[in-house]
Amino acid sequence: MPEKKPKNWEELVNDGDNYGGLGDKLSPEQKIIFEAIKDKTILKIQDTYTFVKHGQVPDDHGLRIATLIAGFEPLKTLKTLIITHNRLGSEGVRILSQSKTLPKLEYLHLGSNDLGDEGAKIIAESPLFSEIRTLNLECNGITAAGACALAQSPYLTRVTSLNLVDNRVGDEGALAFANSDTFSNLTYLHLGGNRIKSEETRQALRHSSKLTRLETIKVF
Repeated sequence: MPEKKPKNWEELVNDGDNYGGLGDKLSPEQKIIFEAIKDKTILKIQDTYTFVKHGQVPDDHGLRIATLIAGFEPLKTLKTLIITHNRLGSEGVRILSQSKTLPKLEYLHLGSNDLGDEGAKIIAESPLFSEIRTLNLECNGITAAGACALAQSPYLTRVTSLNLVDNRVGDEGALAFANSDTFSNLTYLHLGGNRIKSEETRQALRHSSKLTRLETIKVF
């Protein structure tokens, strides 16, 4: 009799209520998170309606999801975390940043989560994010204060791609990036839709002595 081939990750996820042998132990929300994992390394959750199919989204939705993710053992091998449009807020990011389960990620996308400057500051000050290469914080209401926190972070030095499209960093925040030692490895920078009005600021970004590896910069 031929040896039975072990099931891969996706087959385990879609094998009824098996969930890799955890089916009886998982809550409905944990099962949703489990189903959103790909190849044990990527978690992608793009809107609140992944969890709330009908009716109003609870006010504490973002905090609850952040808490679930921060303590969910099957996520200990993640490399990529994408959570967008899930109302994390700064406190949700704080919960994620203090996780004892999540590994150091390489790709983090937290777009459209109402992070604000406080959320940006939490990311900037968390050693959990010290391995990130790609950071996307688009549409989060980040102003110059949040941009300055990111630009001065002691942990984000490996970032090569930074997307802050449709925030509000302004000229002051843009200049913080232009003068940043933290982001000296950047090859891609997107600051479109950030109220950057000065041509001098644009030129400072394009000709920065700090951002010498930039290949693509978007400022409009």
